[in-house]
Amino acid sequence: MKININSYNLITKDKSKYLEIEIQTTLPNGIERISKATINITSIGYFFNRNPKVVCSFLLFSSIVYAIDRSIERKRYSVDGWSREFDVNFLIPEAKTFTCNSTLINKILGFLTGDYWNCQFQETSVPIFSDYAEVNCFDEIKQVNLFSGGMDSLIGAIDFMATNIDGKVFLASHYDSKMGGPKSDQKRLLDQFQLKYKDKFACFPKETAVLIESSLSMETTCRSRSLLFIAIALQVSVHKNVPIIVPENGSVSLNYPLSVSRRSSCSTRTTHPIVLFELRQLLSCFDVPTEIINPYEFMTKGEMVNKCIDQEYLLQINHLSNSCGKRGRKQYFYDNSKATHCGRCMPCMYRKAALIGCEDRTLYGISLNTLFNMKSNKLSDDFYAMINFLKRDISEKDIRRELNIAGLGILPDISNYVDLVIRTRNELKQLINVEGNTNLKHFIGLI
Repeated sequence: MKININSYNLITKDKSKYLEIEIQTTLPNGIERISKATINITSIGYFFNRNPKVVCSFLLFSSIVYAIDRSIERKRYSVDGWSREFDVNFLIPEAKTFTCNSTLINKILGFLTGDYWNCQFQETSVPIFSDYAEVNCFDEIKQVNLFSGGMDSLIGAIDFMATNIDGKVFLASHYDSKMGGPKSDQKRLLDQFQLKYKDKFACFPKETAVLIESSLSMETTCRSRSLLFIAIALQVSVHKNVPIIVPENGSVSLNYPLSVSRRSSCSTRTTHPIVLFELRQLLSCFDVPTEIINPYEFMTKGEMVNKCIDQEYLLQINHLSNSCGKRGRKQYFYDNSKATHCGRCMPCMYRKAALIGCEDRTLYGISLNTLFNMKSNKLSDDFYAMINFLKRDISEKDIRRELNIAGLGILPDISNYVDLVIRTRNELKQLINVEGNTNLKHFIGLI
């Protein structure tokens, strides 16, 4: 479908400044619809004339991509049941730089979201707002962390704050007004940090938001969300000349396909090693030297927990973080209707497995045994794919072949990913061994 960026408008509301981007979409039936991406630039606008223009443009570009991703429903507009076709004319500053790298940009977006992107770029200027009073929040920044409100981003923040005597970590956050959970997750954790690590972290005093207004159906897969996180983090990291840390366990980042049917674009790739590798390439082409590092790239979630510098503090507040990918579907919370986590998605499985042997105060909506006993209802494709994956005999050769199919062959350390998959399987098997009933253990061959 054809998508054009029509205009940028600077608006003021409740003493905050917003940059409103109008997006015109022509649907396959010829009907035109208008969507908007609205960025709260009260704080982040400080960087718009202080960083290279291409850095600001990358934020605008990522916001537009996120708005498109959220506004076009896959089920209704896909060409194959999943992938959508986007022919987008981006109106942004530094359009020539983006045009020179359009092939790589299309590749990154295609791999990240599972869609077909054809991006063109047209030059424009953008209203500037940079009269920001609270600039002291950028003092002493040594590192910028992505901070989603999940357990991994919590560990990443703790690891910095517990080990660095001097300097602060800047926690780059994003939330969507239509999805209130992440904002609440982030606030709960930041309130805890304020009690123990008040002088060790900084963040925007006013939330940086990309708000979606759309006449189209809303899509909830949000595969492009990590791109927007990085674009927000980039504003601070370039200004302070410090690295961006992506705190994500290797099991989730790699997202090894649990079955052949999960090999395709349906597999989440938000922090996939290939995405980060190609983003580094793109920033290099933009002449932006910022490092993007995932120090947990070869760790399972359990290994992140066990190696956390202040594990005692982590376990005290971990229940305030949220890892769930399906927490809004309360109708399936058969065991605990007031739970914070569904208990049936893969992020929940990884979280449960990571906290075996620790005090886990997380509330899950459904147990593994309930899921297994209700298998005829097909409550969770994730869970059944996982137990069938654990049941199969898989050799190192099989894993290496699968990783090559996924494109990991372009990276120099594929053996580390093979080892990671083996340890991930063992961690998940340990979860079944501890929480599973006799029938479930027997099904995957533990007894």
